[in-house]
Amino acid sequence: MSRWTPCKRADFFRRLAKLAWSALAVPIVLVSAAFGQQPPDPAESIMRAREILAERARHLPDYTCSQSTDRRYFTPRKKGNALSCDQIRTLGSQDLVLERTDRLRLDIKVSRGVEIGSWRGSEFTAKDIFDLVGAGPYGTGTLGAIIWNVFVSEGASYKYLGEETAAGRRVLSYGYEVPVSASHYNLKSGAHWVATAFFGNFLLDAESFELARLTEQATELPPDSGACEADTEVDYQKVQVGGGEFLLPKKSVMRQVMQDESEVQSTAVYSGCRAYSTESTIHFEDLPAAEQTKTAEPPQAVPAGLPFTIVLAEPIDADSAAAGDIVKCKLAKALREPHAKAMLAPVGAIVEARIVQMEHWLIPAQLFRISLMLEKLETDGAVRPLYASPFRHSTIHVASGPVNVVLPPVGQSPHAAAFIFPADKSGYVVRPGHASEWVTVAPPR
Repeated sequence: MSRWTPCKRADFFRRLAKLAWSALAVPIVLVSAAFGQQPPDPAESIMRAREILAERARHLPDYTCSQSTDRRYFTPRKKGNALSCDQIRTLGSQDLVLERTDRLRLDIKVSRGVEIGSWRGSEFTAKDIFDLVGAGPYGTGTLGAIIWNVFVSEGASYKYLGEETAAGRRVLSYGYEVPVSASHYNLKSGAHWVATAFFGNFLLDAESFELARLTEQATELPPDSGACEADTEVDYQKVQVGGGEFLLPKKSVMRQVMQDESEVQSTAVYSGCRAYSTESTIHFEDLPAAEQTKTAEPPQAVPAGLPFTIVLAEPIDADSAAAGDIVKCKLAKALREPHAKAMLAPVGAIVEARIVQMEHWLIPAQLFRISLMLEKLETDGAVRPLYASPFRHSTIHVASGPVNVVLPPVGQSPHAAAFIFPADKSGYVVRPGHASEWVTVAPPR
C-alpha cells in the first residue's frame, strides 16, 4: 500500500491577515425546510461563524496537542478482476475483512497553521511527519488548516440544508464545495503533492454559531495516489489554550478507499492541548556572572562498532502499546571499548527504546509485529545518546552462497528492528527478559 495523506495544507495566518472580510461574497443556495419557528438567515449565520473563527485564529498562539491514532486495514474477501474507482465505490464495504491494525501516539505542534509532529514526549525536529510515521496513510490539517480552506479562502460555495438536532442541541446544517482552483487539500501522487477538489457538510450551533462538526470528501483523486476516495469527519470542542478559548478538534475519523479495493479507517483523538513556548530562563543565584554564561557540553554518543545484547526490562502489552511509547531495557553484558577494554556501561545499565511500529495482523496469520529503535543509554545517572542497528546475522559459505538478510520495517529508519510474535488471540504480552542483539553505529549527520 502506498503512503499518502488526504490533507496537508499551507500556512493560513499570512493570508488571513490580508483578508478583507467585508469584500467576500458568500454564494448561498437556499433549501426550504418546514420548521415551527422562523429559520435563521443562512448567509448571516455563515458570516457570524466565520467572524468567530477568524477572530480566534488571529489570537491563536503556537500550541501542541497529544494525538492517539488507531488505524484499521481492510482487504477484499475475494480478489477478482481489476475494478474502476466507480465500481469500487458501488460495492462499498460489504465484502471486506479486517486484515490488520496499528496504533500511533504523537505530539503535534501547530505554528501559523503548519503542523509538525514528534513521538509522544520527544523533542520537535524538522523531520517530516510523514517520514516519522512511516508506511501507512496519515493526514494533517484537522488542527486548523481545514477550517481556513472551507470558511476563509475564496472560492468555496455553500448550500443551506436546514435545521436539525445533534447531541441534544439545535444545529444549522450546510453543504459546501471547494473547487481545485481554491483547494489546499493535497494528496501524494508519485513523488509530488497534488491539489484536488473536495466537498462536504458542516454543522453550526443555532444559538452561538460555533462550528460543531465538519466533514470533507474527495473522489476525483490523482491516479498515482493509489486512492479512489478519501473522507474525514471532525468533531470540534472549545479548549483553553494560553490565555484564551479556542476551537480545536476533539476527534477525527478518516477513511480511504484504495484502487486495489482495500480500505483504511483511521480514528484520531486529541487531548492535552496547550500553548507551546521554547523560552525558559534559569537563574543560578549563588554563581558568579562568568560561571552563569557557561553551557554544559552535550553528552557524547556511544562509539560505533560495538556489539551488545539487551533484554526487555518491562512488559509490552500489545493491547495498549503504540508507536511512540518508550520501553525500558537493560544491558545483558557490560559494554566495553573494543581495544582499551574500558567499560562504557555495566551489566544492567538502562537502555531506552522507542516503539516505532505496533501492528496486529489477523490474516493470513495472527501475529504482532513490534518494531523498536534504541535512543538512550543511562549509566550512573548520566544519559548518553545511543545509535544502534539490529545485529544482522549473515552466513556466507562461498562467494555465491546464501546470505541471511534482515530488513528494517517498511518506511522506518534502518536502525529499527522488527520483532514478530505469533499469537492466536487478540491480546499478547511480551514478557520481560526478551533478548535482542544490536551493534552501535555512528550518529546521523
